[in-house]
Amino acid sequence: MTTEKKDRLVTRQRCFWLGVLLLVGLQQYPGVWGSKTLVLDFLPMALFYQVVVSLVAVVVWWIGTIVAWPDDAREPPPVESTSAGVPQATEDQA
Repeated sequence: MTTEKKDRLVTRQRCFWLGVLLLVGLQQYPGVWGSKTLVLDFLPMALFYQVVVSLVAVVVWWIGTIVAWPDDAREPPPVESTSAGVPQATEDQA
């Protein structure tokens, strides 16, 4: 892995963990719990806030899987062939 790729990976990982910390902070915010406001005339503001935080969590964890997933897992496994040209599974695939 080149230095540039390592730097990019470290930056992505730091951004991911910063997003996780942001989510923890958003989850602990007490400002909307006393609100009597209804969003769309039926949804309490506190519940709407939790929906938004949950959707942000989905995005952050999706990004986390992209950052944490190994690059070599995207490549198909190598297939060994016999002298007749018929592909044979490797020991890992059997």
